[in-house]
Amino acid sequence: MFKEKMVTYNTVIDGLGVIGRYDEAFMFKEKMVENGVEPTLVTYSVLVKGLIKAKRIGDAYSVVKEMTEKGFPPNVIVYNNLIDGLIEAGSLSKAIEVKEDMVSKGLSLTSSTYNTLIKGYCKSGQADVAERLLKEMLSMGSTINQGSFTSVICLLCSHNMFDSAIGFVGEMLLRNMSPGGGIRTTLIYGLCKHGKHSEAVDLWFKFLGKGFVVDTKTSNALLHGLCEAGKLEEAFRIQEEILGRGFVMGAASYNTLIYGYCRKRKLEEDFKLMDEMVERGLKPDNYTCNILIRGLFDMNKVEEAIPFWGSCKRNEEGKKLFDEIIGKNMQPNTVVYNHLIGAYCRSGRLSMASDLREDMRIKGISPNCATYTFLIKGMSIISRVEEAKLLLEEMKEEGLEPNVFTLHNLVECLLHEMHTKNILPNKITYTVMIGGYARDGNVTEASRLLNEMREKGIVPDSITYKEFICGYLKQRGVLQALEGSDEEHYAAIIKGWRKTDTVAD
Repeated sequence: MFKEKMVTYNTVIDGLGVIGRYDEAFMFKEKMVENGVEPTLVTYSVLVKGLIKAKRIGDAYSVVKEMTEKGFPPNVIVYNNLIDGLIEAGSLSKAIEVKEDMVSKGLSLTSSTYNTLIKGYCKSGQADVAERLLKEMLSMGSTINQGSFTSVICLLCSHNMFDSAIGFVGEMLLRNMSPGGGIRTTLIYGLCKHGKHSEAVDLWFKFLGKGFVVDTKTSNALLHGLCEAGKLEEAFRIQEEILGRGFVMGAASYNTLIYGYCRKRKLEEDFKLMDEMVERGLKPDNYTCNILIRGLFDMNKVEEAIPFWGSCKRNEEGKKLFDEIIGKNMQPNTVVYNHLIGAYCRSGRLSMASDLREDMRIKGISPNCATYTFLIKGMSIISRVEEAKLLLEEMKEEGLEPNVFTLHNLVECLLHEMHTKNILPNKITYTVMIGGYARDGNVTEASRLLNEMREKGIVPDSITYKEFICGYLKQRGVLQALEGSDEEHYAAIIKGWRKTDTVAD
């Protein structure tokens, strides 16, 4: 009869705890004592578990203290509940103290203890400790839950510890555990980003080999990484595998491949991919068109770019295609306009480039720094200095700051004018330009001008070299180390550079 009463009381206390009525559970425990039924280890364990779940850690400690005084030392289950509650509350250090107390009482850590501690170390970002504990579990043959694998692998990836992460993924696969889509994508992306493309490809095929469905995001991450690295044959192999297995390839996947081929200037393959998109019922979007038009312009195929996009409304053929694009709700944006303007400027068609700029304004598309940089470059090609200056002023009125490329184009324009007027740049001209480029971090252009200066028989002086060297050292992050150097130091550097003639390098 006594045993039945005890079971009944414990069941009611547990039920009250499950539904969150912890104060009533305590009262019921007191009533239990009043009726001559002493709480057991099970009673206390149930109370601790409920209080931990309610995040009432202080009350849980009080119960543990009481049960110890009553001759019921906490068992592994109570300790594990305490550790879990403390870790959930963000008190890893206290959880470790509880674990140490547990061990000192002669209790062994269980798989549950390890899994909980791993969760705590992962939450606090301690990748090395989490990795060590997971390895200990593997060596002991303990039961590791999927959450522990997942948490550790994610943390290792965030610390760029990909070799260890791949090792744990292998352990998951041996246990037929499927890493979630987020982890698969993170791993593949991280491996590609750090140049481990072959490992990323191998891992992708391992997922498939285990029968796991690799989602579009993971495949896109792999395709993007391969295309960024110029590994187009491998990317094409992945595409064939995706389609061969009946998986879906969306517009983003095709755009990634088109981007990769475009970088390699393989426009024929690009347009084949776009045709394949259409055949599969996918509609090329603005991004698709932007990639292709950029590829055409980069290869100076202006005549092919215009029919493809058709942005010049004053041309009858262009107007027709432009209206067709508008009808498809594919509005050209600043990027597309800039590609067109840049292409027209490079081919010397300044009037058409200017018309496009006006067209941007009519449509409410604001020109940006790149727009004006292209236009000023066009003016420099045909030595229209005044127009270039006006564009610079107009740019400032628009609230846009010229960058190094803008100013470079303006300088080129001025040099063209000097040349047409038979005014040769002298030592001062070159020194000013070299100093400007060097201090702006464009050491390549500064070096080119320095070599050009010497080729023309203009001898650089110490000021010229000093201007160049300051920029050179600044770009390499060592200028600070030479601050305070006296003239003798600079003279020694200049003398050495003159002798070795390594300025171009």
